[in-house]
Parts: sequence; structure tokens; C-alpha cells
Amino acid sequence: MKVYRSAYAKSEKDSAVALGCFDGVHIGHSQIIKNTVKEAEENGLCSIVWSFQTPPKNFFSKDEKQKNALISPFSEKRRLIKNLGADILVSTKFDEKIASLTPEEFFEKILIGCLRAKHIFCGFNYRFGKGGKGDVKVLAALCKEHGIKITVADEIKIEGNSVSSSAIRTYLLQGDVENAQKMLGRPYSIRAKIKDGQHLGRTLGFPTVNQSVPENCLPLKNGVYLTKVKILRQTKYGITNIGMRPTVNGTERVAETNIFDFDGSLYGRYVTVEFVKFIRAERKFDSLEELTNQVNKDIETAKGIIK
Repeated sequence: MKVYRSAYAKSEKDSAVALGCFDGVHIGHSQIIKNTVKEAEENGLCSIVWSFQTPPKNFFSKDEKQKNALISPFSEKRRLIKNLGADILVSTKFDEKIASLTPEEFFEKILIGCLRAKHIFCGFNYRFGKGGKGDVKVLAALCKEHGIKITVADEIKIEGNSVSSSAIRTYLLQGDVENAQKMLGRPYSIRAKIKDGQHLGRTLGFPTVNQSVPENCLPLKNGVYLTKVKILRQTKYGITNIGMRPTVNGTERVAETNIFDFDGSLYGRYVTVEFVKFIRAERKFDSLEELTNQVNKDIETAKGIIK
């Protein structure tokens, strides 16, 4: 799969295009991309996913942390879209230049002029163009005018709740990784390099591995979670505390994981941690002994859930 950062990347052949930000690549996004790839394969087209690096609404946010907060970092987004079979991923910045394009300019300059679109796929709530004035009705009218096919995906609901990146972000901020998983179609995870820590966990009787939380990742609620750890072609259960480690006066937000039934060095390796269930909120303990007692309780709770 080829990856382009320019909004004006050109396709060498006619294409089927999936439009959206696709942050998180949830089950609704996946279906849109799968349908795009299928259409391209059946009709000799190039399958293109055209997306933004961050949600357009973040561009207008005054919260600097919010501007770059993502459900999935770009490396994960790229991997997921590649696995769905797309030929090209365009992942461009949403900036003043893009924001100033009218719906008609976006359609004619990018979809026709650059991508040579013959069939467009998008979600039911897709919006485009200056001020978000373009919706699926506007897009359908433009497609009809230019003889281009369009397929609009229906809304997907789980237990009465609409599947969306916004809903997933809300779940993650609440620590509700179980409902987030239902919408993502996979566990929420972080992938980062194991770094050298204070070795405090080993001293206290429960060795841990430490990972810096990627800065552009959405802040998952601080606390202790039952997790699955992908290491050395194995999957192990564990508990992960994500947060500032206030008991030991931590200064950096980290994911600290005690991996069950594993004894080995992982320093320098990239490891994926999948969040299965929230156990408790992070808190500051009055002593290391109190912390140790609580961690042992957390381990018992996690193993009870596994059983």
C-alpha cells in the first residue's frame, strides 16, 4: 500500500475512493473500506482511502492536547487500512488551505482532478467543504452531475448507541474499554517500546515493564486494567497501570504492566498491550507497603476475571 501525505496526491488510474477521517478504523470504517476495495477489485480500479491525519474539528479546538489526540496513532491506522486491502492511503493535514475549499472545489480539484474517482464511498454523516457545508446530499448531487457512482453507508448501532469515533473517545476517557472494543471490533491497545524503569516493581515482588504513552494518543482514563500483552509471538495476560504513578512521584504518564507467567527481558522491544477491563482508578498510596498490598489484590481480581 502506497501512502501519501499531500491532499493533492494523484492517482495513475481511475479509482474507487473511501472518504472519511477514519480515526480508530472502527467497524463502520472497516466496512466502508472493504466495500471500496471490493468495488475496485471487481472493476479494475485503484482503491484509495482519503483521510485526514487528525479529525477536522480538532483543528478548530483551542485545547492544544485535543488538537492531536487520536484513538489510533498513524502507524496503527496505516496497518489496519493496509490489512483491509487498500492500494493507496492519503493521510493529509487539515489546514487553512483545505478548510477554505468549497464542496464543489474539493470535489472537482481533488476527487476528479487528482483521484480520478469513479465510485465514492462514505458514511451517512460525512461532511466536506468550507464550513462543513457539504453533506451526503450535496455529494450525491455532485456525483450525479459528473456521472460518478456513490455508496453511502448506513448508520450502525450497538445496543442502541451509534458507532462513531466520538462515542469511542468518550468510552476511553471513562475507562470503558469493553464498549470501546465493541465499536472498534478489536481491543483498544497501545504499542510502544519497553524502556528501562526504576525496577521498583521487581523489588516489591511484582516485576513490571514500562512504556511511555504516545503523546498523540487519546488519554485513556488513568487506572489499573486487565490487559493482554503481545510478546514474542505469544499472548499473555497481565495488569497495566496507566497514569502518573503518584505514589512514587512520577513525572511522566506511563503504562506499567505486570505480565503474568512471564520471566524475561523485553527492554528495547516494541510491545502491544490490549486493554480488556477496567479494574480501579489510579490513586496515591501512603506507603509502598500499602501499594504492594493493593497491587496483589489487583492481580487476584484480574485472575478472577480471567477464570
